[in-house]
Amino acid sequence: MGAVRLRNLGEAVHLYAPPGSPNSLPVDAAQIITVAGPMEETADAYVCGEGDQARAFPKSRWVVEAPPTAKKAAAKAADEKGDS
Repeated sequence: MGAVRLRNLGEAVHLYAPPGSPNSLPVDAAQIITVAGPMEETADAYVCGEGDQARAFPKSRWVVEAPPTAKKAAAKAADEKGDS
């Protein structure tokens, strides 16, 4: 199933329920959240989860973030390429 990391590109927002609700997830501007996968990409959204639990995250507000280990591997590869 996996997990997907998304960064909020817009203003602060409440996910899943209105503010103040026990099911509300407040997300600050630029905050990264982790949601259940799998992820399917459409032209204008990232659809995460399965069945009744699937949620669409608009690309205008969200961007997929690489896991921290992937960022470290990319930085290391860039350093090694620069050393040659």
